[in-house]
Amino acid sequence: MKRTTTSLALLALCLAGSTAQAQTLTKATSYGTHAVSRPVMIDSVDVHNQKFSLGSLLKTSYKTEGLKGTSVAAASNGFFAVAQPASGASTFSSYSFPLISQGFTKGTLKLYGRARYALYDGETLLGSNEDKLAESDTVPAVSVPLTLIATNKNLVVKVLSTAEDKARGDFKLVFEPEEGLPQLDLKAASDGVRYINWNYLTHGKRLYYTHVSPSGKYVLVTYTERAPKKGVSYQEIREGATGKVLRTTQSLYGAEWMPDEDVLVMKTSNRAGDQLVKIDPVSGRSTVWIDKIPGESFMISPDKRSIYIYEEVKGPEKDKLLIRRLSPDDRQPGARDRQALYRYDIATGVYEPVLYGHRSVSLLDFSADGSQLLLGLYTKDWQHSPFDQTTVLRYTPATGRIDTVFTKQFEIGSVSFIPGTEDVLAMGSPNSFGGVGNTLPNGRVGNGYEHELFRVNIPTGRVTPLTRDFDPSVDHVQYHAKGKAFYILADNGSRQSLYRLDVKTNKITQIDTKEDVVRGFGVASHGNTFYYFGQSLNNADRLYSLDASGKSKLIWDISAEKLRGVKFTPAKDFVYRTPDGVDIDGWYYLPPNFDPSKKYPMIVYYYGGTIPLSRELETTYDLAMFAAQGYVAYSLNPRGTVGYGQSFAADHLNAWGTKTSDDIIGAVKAFAAAHPFVDAKKIGCAGASYGGFMTQYLQTRTDLFAAAASHAGISSISSYWAGGYWGMSYSTVASEGSYPWNNPELYTKHSPLFNADKIHTPLLLLHGTSDVNVPPSESTAMYNALKILGRTVELIEVTGEDHHILEPERQDRWMQTIQAWFAKHLQGNSQWWDHLYPKTPLDL
Repeated sequence: MKRTTTSLALLALCLAGSTAQAQTLTKATSYGTHAVSRPVMIDSVDVHNQKFSLGSLLKTSYKTEGLKGTSVAAASNGFFAVAQPASGASTFSSYSFPLISQGFTKGTLKLYGRARYALYDGETLLGSNEDKLAESDTVPAVSVPLTLIATNKNLVVKVLSTAEDKARGDFKLVFEPEEGLPQLDLKAASDGVRYINWNYLTHGKRLYYTHVSPSGKYVLVTYTERAPKKGVSYQEIREGATGKVLRTTQSLYGAEWMPDEDVLVMKTSNRAGDQLVKIDPVSGRSTVWIDKIPGESFMISPDKRSIYIYEEVKGPEKDKLLIRRLSPDDRQPGARDRQALYRYDIATGVYEPVLYGHRSVSLLDFSADGSQLLLGLYTKDWQHSPFDQTTVLRYTPATGRIDTVFTKQFEIGSVSFIPGTEDVLAMGSPNSFGGVGNTLPNGRVGNGYEHELFRVNIPTGRVTPLTRDFDPSVDHVQYHAKGKAFYILADNGSRQSLYRLDVKTNKITQIDTKEDVVRGFGVASHGNTFYYFGQSLNNADRLYSLDASGKSKLIWDISAEKLRGVKFTPAKDFVYRTPDGVDIDGWYYLPPNFDPSKKYPMIVYYYGGTIPLSRELETTYDLAMFAAQGYVAYSLNPRGTVGYGQSFAADHLNAWGTKTSDDIIGAVKAFAAAHPFVDAKKIGCAGASYGGFMTQYLQTRTDLFAAAASHAGISSISSYWAGGYWGMSYSTVASEGSYPWNNPELYTKHSPLFNADKIHTPLLLLHGTSDVNVPPSESTAMYNALKILGRTVELIEVTGEDHHILEPERQDRWMQTIQAWFAKHLQGNSQWWDHLYPKTPLDL
């Protein structure tokens, strides 16, 4: 007898197997029974000379996503009852089953029954028996291999029945895992929950940016939604006051607001050339504003009389046989090219260069009325570190007058007019402008990646440091004309916070936000509308508006959509105090079904370079994902990163892992000691880029870790300095003032390759074969060394990928490799690794 429940699609699986490991799936969602229409027979055979078979209809996929179903349960013998068709009829019956595995499992899926069946993984056919009917209920009608890799699948069963069938279409579904591999996670399926896994992290919606119209009446919100193998970008026009969605489209990517109109403008292309079109944000109607506009990217003057356009000027071509290197950067693509700035007069169509020369130029800002420009000129000085120099000019197009704001300053970022004054707001480092913003004692150099704000008076050249005693590191500033203030987004330790700079008083105040990490914001230049978005350790993206009183209003809760039915243990903080009294910020996740009486392996993830890890739920090396696989997952920001003050950041200079490794080792030991549920003999660590260097370096200093993974890691500081596209520039900070000839000890004793004999931890090395940041030879050198030393090491090269692994299929396998490595060495499960990389006779 068939049993049904009235609740909607909370699907479940129950264990009722005949052996210790076999599992019978006894609950599912039914999508009903539907009549089958046979095709009209216009010929007796198809193009392959095959006669029509009713069973062939099983090979047409059936999409259950979004359909309304009914929960059904199998009978006591494990069989689902399928309705018998009326006389002369044929029917399809469809069922779906969630298959969930927190880690890796592999086995055989067997369907028992005496009708025609097909098994689908979503819309992909796994197997069918078509017209080959089983003769009994004890022999599988369909048997297919099934592999689950720390994910969840939606299994669909299609049943084809006819009135002439001798037996009903009743069926039973059984999963038999291979010896030593885990069963399906029946409790999760029974509870209707999912876990955070790689599939979750690489799919679904993610907010990208928000642009508020000049009056604040509208907000342009862009988000991405990643589907299998590709991502799609969408734009929404929302009502500024309420957040109401007025229109959703895919045609506004790259659109900008006009300077003082609630009208969008964007560049489009056709056979005749490029155009600038104006677009009504609500109706979507577009009109050509400027036909056949030259150049590449553009900026519209606030007075709407001129458009400033960038063009790339090609430099001297390289000889195809022998190349004379013109500078250390000359090997980089485009190093000989320059960026030129042109002015397009809207009224006359005149197109002319703004400056002439061999240096690149950028338009940094307009004055409020568009009558003046701030222009940046960029040069290299290879005899003076940090090599890159910026000169800023104030240019008045109407008269041709040029005023020098400052010349040949190092480590300069954005520069903006401060309206109503003769000042500009410049972003630099503690070392910029002669170190006027440096708080470090005894002439100590600051971290060049730590961003400070300076107020520069143009007539006098006087520089006032505004963030000298402000610990956060500035990322972005935007001026709010109506409020006569700059809004600042800054790294505030592991948080990204919003601040307001009052240009009258130079006072900076923090804005209260609802998220730990504000990922973006937008403000109406001539209104009060303010939008921001972000996430925290326990939620995905959310979009907010901020009113004049500073109160946040939730506009769009993407997190609630994405986390519906997702189970994870909320993150907790763990702050480690070093022996010399420095607090090291950190946080961790526990497994979703955590039992404090058990021991768990632990994975530690860090960067260790200049940029802090942030308190976000959704990251690439995701802690919640590792926790879902049965680990305690812990991250920390050791000394050397920005956002914690100048002294903390300056510890990155000329250290190459010294204090950073001390912090990581001390923090991990303290964490394990404070949490008895951690198996201190099963701790793994991972990092990428500088974090990959840290992973290798740590193994030369401690035997604390049972496994380690290094992606794109530096093994030799000198070869990275010479071989990486940005090796020299990054080393102006990390090796400040030190070179292989004046400080060989730094370049050797701190290089993992020169200490390879001290490494005994099983080490996984991963590298993109096209990495121009950290050359692949860095991992190859360490691999060769450890093979010679007879140590446990693996090198996985990701073909065609650069520093970041981005191509979806390669990215999936790359992350599976890291997970399988830790499963093998921390959980004693080598089957996952062996599945990805079977042994060959050539393994040595």
